[in-house]
Amino acid sequence: MCILHIYAQCYNKFFEVSPDEPDLAELIVEDAVCRVLLDLFGVGTVEDVSIEFPPKLRMGLRYCAIQIVAQCACQRFSQLPRTQEHIKMAIEKNLTSLLRELFGVVSVESVIVGPAWLEDRTERMQTSCIYNDAGSSPRSQRGLSSPVSDFGSDPLY
Repeated sequence: MCILHIYAQCYNKFFEVSPDEPDLAELIVEDAVCRVLLDLFGVGTVEDVSIEFPPKLRMGLRYCAIQIVAQCACQRFSQLPRTQEHIKMAIEKNLTSLLRELFGVVSVESVIVGPAWLEDRTERMQTSCIYNDAGSSPRSQRGLSSPVSDFGSDPLY
């Protein structure tokens, strides 16, 4: 079990999501993160997405900062080698591609992969990433759940 902390910054003259509706923007990013987790790990849980849209423009461009906390089963990483560095690069590449469609210029500043047991185990709202009944496209399922219950007792890596 791994916990992911992702921080990204985005700049563009216009965004495809409205800064006036940050909750909707967070749900859209949450769905994008689910797609990345499903593609790379086959399973995952998005614990938190936070987007800040400062009111001031920078050099005529809109700006936003995105923070993401998610869990995945690192041992299920679909690519080789299954190293922490390769996992980070794959997450950054895939997430940048999806976020670029919504926000324009995207810079994933950091992807931190660590063991989930270091995180606080309090229950909180999470989104589990699962495939729909047809098995072809992901869907999100929101609910209050324990992080351990989403993955069972898989080893760390």
